Amino acid sequence: MIIDAHAHADEYKLFGWIDPPERVIGLMDRAGIDISIVTTYAEAPFNPAAVDNLVNYVNRFPDRLLGFVRIDPKGAEEAVRVFEHTLRTQPRIKGMKLHPISNLIKPYSPFCTNLLRSAAKLDVPVFIHCCDKPLAQPLQIGKAAEVCPETTIICHMGGFFRGEEIIRVAQKHSNIFLDTSSIPYPRIILQALEAIGPDRIVFASDNPAGDPVSELAKIRNLNLSPEIEEKILCKNIARLLKLDLAGGRLK
Repeated sequence: MIIDAHAHADEYKLFGWIDPPERVIGLMDRAGIDISIVTTYAEAPFNPAAVDNLVNYVNRFPDRLLGFVRIDPKGAEEAVRVFEHTLRTQPRIKGMKLHPISNLIKPYSPFCTNLLRSAAKLDVPVFIHCCDKPLAQPLQIGKAAEVCPETTIICHMGGFFRGEEIIRVAQKHSNIFLDTSSIPYPRIILQALEAIGPDRIVFASDNPAGDPVSELAKIRNLNLSPEIEEKILCKNIARLLKLDLAGGRLK
């Protein structure tokens, strides 16, 4: 089984970002991906479609899609309320997505740490966008991990040119997991395996922004042992999300 830990589905007409779940699943099928964890482009609580669309998608395709609800921390107490209500009432929503570039909030700000602690209370992970740009760089995510050590944080493996930096951050903070999307250098994945081991690395494609076929080939071409490859492609994220995959299917 292959689980993509980071994909997107949304129909966000305001910005012209139209990626319905059927498109995402078509790309999954082309790559041979069984399940994807999707998030929207819209952010709750200011845009209710961030929750409504996500719930619609994961319930329409229950054997293929799970969701991380995307939250704008500027919503303060209302952001926490919407997040907690969604997680408690929607069993197919498994975590939170924070995107510091879009909401212009540092990941270690009180707005974010309140949400991070809420996720820890509910025992679900938080994906934080990681890249070269200010507000979402590895050291900033590391500070959030330090302030909220009880929260599991997943992030890109550096976002292009910050791969080695996020590996050093993950070495320091054991609550950080790294996903394999948005890093064009396969050697960085090997460095991460050597530095933090195989249990905190998860396969991701950033579908449809990233190409699932080439992202999966990036892992296959590393010639890893079957045990380590299975951890990266499925077992690690399944463990984090407490998925029941009895019989090779999502239950």
